[in-house]
Amino acid sequence: MNKKISLGLAIALIILSATATFAITMSVSQRMYNKLITDLPKRAQMYDAVEEVDKIVRSKYYGDIDEALLDSNLENGYINGLGDKYSRYMNADAYKLYSSKLEGRSAGIGVEVETDPESGYLLITEVYPNSPAQTEGLQKGDKIVAIGGDTVTAENSSEMAGRLSGIKLTSVSLTYRRDDVDKSVNVVLGYTNQTVSYELIGTVGYIKISAFYKNTLNQLEKAVDQLKKEGAKSLVFDVRSTYDGTIEYTCRVIDYLVPTATDGNKALATLVDKNGNNVKTYSSDAKDITMPMAVLINSDTAGYGELFACDLKDFGKAFLIGEKTAGRADVQETFELSDGGAVVLTTSKMLPYISESFDGKGLTPDTEIILADSLRENLSTLEKERDTQLQAAISMLAGNSSEG
Repeated sequence: MNKKISLGLAIALIILSATATFAITMSVSQRMYNKLITDLPKRAQMYDAVEEVDKIVRSKYYGDIDEALLDSNLENGYINGLGDKYSRYMNADAYKLYSSKLEGRSAGIGVEVETDPESGYLLITEVYPNSPAQTEGLQKGDKIVAIGGDTVTAENSSEMAGRLSGIKLTSVSLTYRRDDVDKSVNVVLGYTNQTVSYELIGTVGYIKISAFYKNTLNQLEKAVDQLKKEGAKSLVFDVRSTYDGTIEYTCRVIDYLVPTATDGNKALATLVDKNGNNVKTYSSDAKDITMPMAVLINSDTAGYGELFACDLKDFGKAFLIGEKTAGRADVQETFELSDGGAVVLTTSKMLPYISESFDGKGLTPDTEIILADSLRENLSTLEKERDTQLQAAISMLAGNSSEG
């Protein structure tokens, strides 16, 4: 049965609905902002200041206003205003790539690159077998001088390197240089990016972990299994210059290697907020890998790389070789925004299994070996025989294995 309502009631319902919609929208967009700015007068003052600037710009600005760009820069500027280099705003496109990377879905051309200190170009340090890059003839030692028609420089090399990864089955045009001859190719992004690489050196399994993403554990399990089949008696984990990933994926990797955490907080890692409260812990199971281990670290090992190294030492699984680490225990959370973008925000610090916090102090290696600057700058292409840190680890592990 249909029921009629008065015109006045209809108008009232429309106003109520509009008010509720506005309130919900404002609540979502201001929620994080209001958590950070808890002083109401200051919050109102900041809103008023932005509104005042907006009125001036809209009434006096000579050029056209790109609303989307303005909104993006406003959000980006606010996060930058925190002064925290690890917190950042991403628009929808950037967030899509960021999520793909963390989830292990990021596709690339199948190379590892680093900025060449002399030219500023992207130096190819590794070409993975059966990758699109290998198919197109790229080789280790080639220098990528342009991507998508834009020249690679020391200033933009990080941003340009990001163009080598993206959505699977899209393509990227690049120009590379070999023996002073340039060649241009179109390469399909069809290779699942690797965070784990490995090789057998004598009876020592060498494993490089470049980041801790969702697919890192699976890649590590395959690496360890293969190295065992090839005759590995011990393992060297290389987390030099490793820092990227998430706390969850890092703890999954650690859990694979160590037994149940029974001491301290009985956790692989404990997250602590700014008030000193324990907000989350990460536990482990009883399964572990029972092989002698060493971990290579340097001054660029930070965050999740430090947690990995510290926990393996705390469990008595490994000794540390190399240089004192960066000392960064900040943990970020990702907050999705209604426009498809996201904010990555530092929300806590992590504590390792037993040791005190390495935040601001770093990890001191059991055996300190400093690489010469000339070797350090080209670590990715450094021959294993000249890598004094790796050679020290191999010697120690070989001795332990023979004693066992």
